[in-house]
Amino acid sequence: MRRSVVPILACAIGIAVAAGSVGANPRADARAAKGAAADSDEIALGAALVVQFDKDRGVAATPQTQRIEAYLQRIADSLGRHTVRKLPWRIHYDPHPGIKSGFALPGGHIVIWGGVVAYMSTEDEAAAIIAHEIEHTDIGQVAKRIDSLTKTGRDVRNASQWKWQEFGATYGEVPEKLCDFEGSKLIVKAGYSPLGMKRLLESFIALGKVHAPSDPPNRLIADRVTQIDKQIADEHWDALTKTRPLRLPP
Repeated sequence: MRRSVVPILACAIGIAVAAGSVGANPRADARAAKGAAADSDEIALGAALVVQFDKDRGVAATPQTQRIEAYLQRIADSLGRHTVRKLPWRIHYDPHPGIKSGFALPGGHIVIWGGVVAYMSTEDEAAAIIAHEIEHTDIGQVAKRIDSLTKTGRDVRNASQWKWQEFGATYGEVPEKLCDFEGSKLIVKAGYSPLGMKRLLESFIALGKVHAPSDPPNRLIADRVTQIDKQIADEHWDALTKTRPLRLPP
């Protein structure tokens, strides 16, 4: 994920190229990273990094942001019933309007920024970005990153050795597409429409056109739209077009 104020889904839009394909076994990374850290250690590390994140970013809860966070948490809870790993899947909301993304911290902690929520019109889109971030952990990509850093001498039980920014970098084009692919299956299992993923991605293509009308659409985002279109056809999800309105609390 690249953290910036440009209108892209940060973890949902990878910018690095990785080897492999979406057709590969989606749980291979999870098996490779298994045993890198106990769930309890990973959850505790993620919680500590959230505290670090809030301090660095100056995030302070208000009654309004707490209500929005609780709403997003209910969506995450509905998705979490269908995940492989049974983690808390805890949402942390940063209302900054200029950052249009989300990212996954260890142990099921997920940050969602206000900028990406502002471009949504359906709850299905909110479910899509949350599901994408869940999959970074459920597939094993976050655990694999932890494992790679512990090999440099880090201790997963010593949060002072870690920084939240280390989990914001993109996992690469193919792993990011895989999270879209698995995330789309997750939202369908939870009763959402796969159009949530498609519309969220398409909104960024449209926004890019507004800001740079002479530029071609971002290839990586366009590829993801093509992927979800194919997935809808392959999975026979064509009839799953009913979406839910976004019901952000006041």
